[in-house]
Amino acid sequence: MPVLTTIFNGNPNVGLAGYCATADGKRLCLLGERLHQEEQDEIARALGAEVHHLTVAGTPMPGVFLAGNGYALLVPGIAFHQEIELLKRLGLPIHVFETGLTCLGNNLVANEHGCIASPEFTAAELKRLEKLLKVPVKKLRIAGLDTPGACLVLNGSKGVIHRDASEEEIATVKEVLGLDSLEPASVGLGSPYVRAGVLANDYGFVVSSQSGGPEIVHIEQSLGYLEKKGWGP
Repeated sequence: MPVLTTIFNGNPNVGLAGYCATADGKRLCLLGERLHQEEQDEIARALGAEVHHLTVAGTPMPGVFLAGNGYALLVPGIAFHQEIELLKRLGLPIHVFETGLTCLGNNLVANEHGCIASPEFTAAELKRLEKLLKVPVKKLRIAGLDTPGACLVLNGSKGVIHRDASEEEIATVKEVLGLDSLEPASVGLGSPYVRAGVLANDYGFVVSSQSGGPEIVHIEQSLGYLEKKGWGP
């Protein structure tokens, strides 16, 4: 299982500059930053994925704006028509989600078991999220923040969470998302916003090179990648 430590054009927020998805059985990496082909090839190898360039609302930060699960990939209404059309051509289950909380990647995280959403979503928006994602939705603050998507990274039944999340919050997230384990973590030498510094799928992950070695190993182990190498318990 590959691990790539890097930054994108001087930007350490590799998790915000990309979004991992699957379509027709293929892993995809939607990358906002335009990189040299060699760098792009390294990302493709680390994630075992096809890399496609994508802006959202003209910004190079698809990880900020996209969120979803295998049933639906939610795109905010501020996305441009050509951006939505590209996502459709890639075979992704696109749904435009109209909300004032346009940074969907920061405001929710979902899998095939459930969804953790910002308390700032309205009741009507929560009902629509449940309908589109086809899973129960739970409003939750994490470490006092209304942006749960910025505080979580998932890989299958494992995850990492904001280092200051309470035991109660960790238990709630595990229950809603059906996780076996969820470990507090940091990235980028102490930042608790783990989603910003990690771009992950079931094959491998990309992490900000500004992170310390112990942080990277902890994330690697907590997301189950060391087990895939045969180094885990």
